Amino acid sequence: MTAPLIRIGLRAFVLILSGVISLHTALASDELSLPSRVSAVRMSVASYERIPIATMLAHPDRYQMRDIRITGTVLAIQTEIIPNRMICGRAHERTTLLIEDDSGQIEILDQGACGKNVGALKAPMLQTGQRIDLLVQIMLPTSLGSSGSSVEATIRYIDLPRE
Repeated sequence: MTAPLIRIGLRAFVLILSGVISLHTALASDELSLPSRVSAVRMSVASYERIPIATMLAHPDRYQMRDIRITGTVLAIQTEIIPNRMICGRAHERTTLLIEDDSGQIEILDQGACGKNVGALKAPMLQTGQRIDLLVQIMLPTSLGSSGSSVEATIRYIDLPRE
C-alpha cells in the first residue's frame, strides 16, 4: 500500500517540478517579462530629483555613495573590452559616456556585465546626441598622493526622458 502512495507522490512532484521549469524557461526567454522586475527601478528613477551636473561636481561629498538622477545629452561614447578576468570573473565591456546638461559635463561609466545597471537599456546601445535619463551612483575615490578628489559616477539605470 505504501508503494502506490510513493508513486503517486513522485508523479505529483515530477509534474509540479516540470511545470515550474516550463514557467521559468518561458519567463527567461520572454524579454517582455523583464520590465516587471525592473519597473520598480524605473518608478524610483522618476521619483528622484534631477541634480544638475555642476551642483553635483561642486559638492560631490554631499552625494558620496548615493544614487542621483541626471538628465542630459550623450556627447561621446567609448566602449572597450576589459580582458582582466580578475575583476568579475570574465572579460567584459566597459563604456564611458560623456554627458552634458545645461550646467556642465561629466563622464559616466557603465561596467557592462560586471556593473550595476539593472535596466534593459545598456550604454553601448546609445547614440551620440541622444537625450537620456540616468540613475548613477556617486563615488569619491580615495588615493594616496592625490590632493584633489575626482568624482566617479557609475550607471545604475538608463532610461529615455519623458518630455
